[in-house]
Amino acid sequence: MKKVIIVLFILGCMLFAEENVFNGLIDNFEDSNITEAPNWWTFGNSEQEVVETGKFNKDPLYKYLGKYYMQITGKTKEYYIGGMGAYLAGDASNDTHLKLYVLGNGPDSGKLTIQLYDDDNGTTELEQDKANNYEPINDDRIEYSMNVTWKGWKVVLLPLPLNGQKSPFKDTNPKVGDNIWNPDHKAGSGGFLHFQFIFLATTKTGDINIGVDNIKLLNLKGGVGKNNEF
Repeated sequence: MKKVIIVLFILGCMLFAEENVFNGLIDNFEDSNITEAPNWWTFGNSEQEVVETGKFNKDPLYKYLGKYYMQITGKTKEYYIGGMGAYLAGDASNDTHLKLYVLGNGPDSGKLTIQLYDDDNGTTELEQDKANNYEPINDDRIEYSMNVTWKGWKVVLLPLPLNGQKSPFKDTNPKVGDNIWNPDHKAGSGGFLHFQFIFLATTKTGDINIGVDNIKLLNLKGGVGKNNEF
């Protein structure tokens, strides 16, 4: 696969998570927009639209969706389509997992990359090198990518690399920061600075057609339990 060059424009927003200042929820789109609580920024050629969930009333996960979700579409001739992100700057040091619902439309629905940034130089800003594809100058970025190949809604539960916990997230800028996932507010740190999605096609010339909902951070130190829809 040809290397994909992604230019990231980090703007601003806010978040919250379970059992700490975030209270668990990043976004469930129940305010019917992407401009408030949080204010997502967008970039590239992807299209993001908050739409009603009613057409999924036969899906087994429908009762967990609420009234709205976010639909993402777009086309490309070079893998990369676009993305969106939110400014957080919160303490996520107690959260062990990231959970979200992802809607697929069958094979080759698209590729979803999730990026998390934590502060490593005691500020609430993500300093970037504009001359080097807006790469972080001081702070860690961890990343996970998945091809969406299913049809309907699916719960995606991802362990975070907190305190050595095994995680699918990888450090994608190992020469920057302290290479430790430590999203706390100790010593004036900005903690969990940014959350970001990158949207790609699974083939060089292709498209993306997926949905996301109920994006949240969770503290699962006590275990998941019998009901997967926590």
